[in-house]
Amino acid sequence: MANLQKHRAHESLNIDTAAGWDVQTRLTISSAAHVTSDVSSANQICIESESEVYIRFDSSSSDTIVAANDPTIPANTLIFLKVPKGVGDTIYVHFKQVSSVGAKYLKIVHL
Repeated sequence: MANLQKHRAHESLNIDTAAGWDVQTRLTISSAAHVTSDVSSANQICIESESEVYIRFDSSSSDTIVAANDPTIPANTLIFLKVPKGVGDTIYVHFKQVSSVGAKYLKIVHL
């Protein structure tokens, strides 16, 4: 008899879950300075920024944004990103404005 089952039980569920919802204090971003958030305890983050920003995950709390290499997140868009756990024991996400438009805010939620 042919096996008509296409997926195993755990594959067919295909769900993402979050154990928590931890709203952080909004961050003030600019093109002159970067801001960071320690996301070590989060599996995913939700981001909304008032201006376009560069983003980078790493294990250092100092500014490591490389404008020529790092991806950007568009302004006024709700973005969900999974936290890369292979970065290190402590994981930081860095943000910096793409172009100078004065100080703006960035909201972040740890999931």
